[in-house]
Amino acid sequence: MISVAIVDDEYKERENLRGFFALAQKKIQEPITAELFSSGEQFLSVSGKRFDLICLDIDMTGKNGIEIAREIRRTDQEVIIIFITNLAQMAIRGYEVRAFDFILKPVNYNAFYMKIRSVVSIIRAKKEKFLVVPTAEGMERFSTGELIYAEVNGHYLYFHTTRGVFKQKGSLREVEEKLNGMSFKRCNNCYLINLKYVDGVRKDDLLIAGEVLKISRPRKKEFLQALGTYMGGDVV
Repeated sequence: MISVAIVDDEYKERENLRGFFALAQKKIQEPITAELFSSGEQFLSVSGKRFDLICLDIDMTGKNGIEIAREIRRTDQEVIIIFITNLAQMAIRGYEVRAFDFILKPVNYNAFYMKIRSVVSIIRAKKEKFLVVPTAEGMERFSTGELIYAEVNGHYLYFHTTRGVFKQKGSLREVEEKLNGMSFKRCNNCYLINLKYVDGVRKDDLLIAGEVLKISRPRKKEFLQALGTYMGGDVV
């Protein structure tokens, strides 16, 4: 899931961008949550909240976008900043605060989507983790993006990936803790599912990458809620 802050003092512009992100997530196949702020000061008042991307207007009442970006960079050197503005000459100053890019108003969806697609690739790379599994020949390294689901059977873990199945000793709880905060959720005590590979749900059956796995009754509600959030809708 990608977390976005939209900071603009014009209601119509905020809602327009929110709608664009809702459209973009369907093509990108990654859930995007957008939080809206009517001023830079309101945004700065949200202490401790981290975003993957900040869409920041420049010409705002109170502190302008460049000033707000400077404040952001004092505490966060990693977050991606994109200026959304009708002041092209000001947007060029984005290098001062290491802005990723700028988009001119009125925002065109196609131009918006091309830039957001690039941003999403960067965010995914930042969030991706790697797992290393010993094999008979040595070791195998794969990314969380390649992991379809992890299975536990006895004292062994089976990592079902896009490149095959890898086995090692361990517990599913250890893997779950390592992947905490990512798009993984248990559907029962035996399987930890990568939600991005789920094809569908039929009663108590989970369809994933051509396989059918069981969803346990105690975990069903929580799993479906997580899946619904990931897909950007409700799963019942």
